Amino acid sequence: MIDSVIKNWPTKLIVYSEFPLSPFEIDDEKIEVRDFFAIPNATNFLTYIKNMPLAFGKRNNGYDYNFDLWRFSRKLFAQYDVLQNHKGKVFWLDADLYIRKPITEDFLDKLFKGSPLVFLGREGLYTETGFVGFDTEYDRFDEFLENYINCLKKGIVFQLPGWQDCEVFDWARRQVGYKERNLSKFFKIPKDGKMKRSELNVMNRSILKEYILHYKGNRKSKMINLS
Repeated sequence: MIDSVIKNWPTKLIVYSEFPLSPFEIDDEKIEVRDFFAIPNATNFLTYIKNMPLAFGKRNNGYDYNFDLWRFSRKLFAQYDVLQNHKGKVFWLDADLYIRKPITEDFLDKLFKGSPLVFLGREGLYTETGFVGFDTEYDRFDEFLENYINCLKKGIVFQLPGWQDCEVFDWARRQVGYKERNLSKFFKIPKDGKMKRSELNVMNRSILKEYILHYKGNRKSKMINLS
C-alpha cells in the first residue's frame, strides 16, 4: 500500500505505527511516520476498554467484528490527530488499499463538489470508510469533529448498532446534517436481502475503481506485489 502511494498518490501520507518505527523507515519525502500511542487520549481510552471482553467483539456466539472497538477505535484517534490541526482537504486511506494508477490533486478536489465529507455510503448498512475525504475548512467542521471523537470519549458509541468507526462516522455526520457527497449512491439492498459479498465492496464499483483497488475482507489474503 505504501509503495503504491509513493508511486501514484499526489500528496504526503501520514503512517501511524503501533510498533517500533524501524520497519516503516522509508526514505521518501511523501511518508511521515507517527507513533500511534503518542496521540493524546488514545492510550487512556484503550486502557479503559482493555478489560471489557465485549469491546473486543466477543459475543456468546463467538467473535463479531462489528463490536471490536479495541480494533476500530484506533482509526478514529488517528484521523482526529490530523484533522484537528490540518487546514484544507484530507483523505483517510485504509492499509488494504492499492493505488493502481496516478491520481491528481484536481481529481481528489473535485470529489467534494461543495460538500465537507466524501464517503462511500451503503443505504441500509453502515458506510464503507476505507476511503473518506474531509474538508476541515468547511462551515461547522469543528462541530462534526467534536461529535466524532466525543462519540468515543462520552461512551455514545455503546448505544450505536455497532461499535466500529463506520457507525461512529455515520452518527457524527448526521448530528450536523451536512449535505452529503456519497460516491456509492448506486448501492441498494435487494428486497429479499440477498447479496453477493462482492456487492458490498462499493469502492471497487465506484468512480474510484479506475484508481484504487480495495482488498476487502478475504481478499486481503490474496494481496500480491503489484508494483
